[in-house]
Amino acid sequence: MFIYRYWLYAAVCYKCLLVTNDEMRDHLFQLLGTSFFPRWKEKHQVRLSVSRSGIALQMPPPYSIVIQESENGSWHVPTTTNDDLETPRQWLCATRPIKS
Repeated sequence: MFIYRYWLYAAVCYKCLLVTNDEMRDHLFQLLGTSFFPRWKEKHQVRLSVSRSGIALQMPPPYSIVIQESENGSWHVPTTTNDDLETPRQWLCATRPIKS
């Protein structure tokens, strides 16, 4: 458990990508109450897969693929659940009525 803290600390401090398939759930539970870690992980975790054709790295998405709220209070929700960045993403936009 302690070894994870060192490489995680180094990745955050030196602003680098982290190559791991570990979902780091232990760290998420330790940091409950903060949204920093899930946002950091989404933007910095590179996943690795090995096959007969070689090693493939799945880079983090160039943009966030989670539900977002804009400054005016509108919610933007991705309608597809896969992480395939090659497929165009469809978004649902929900807005609140403007109070007069």
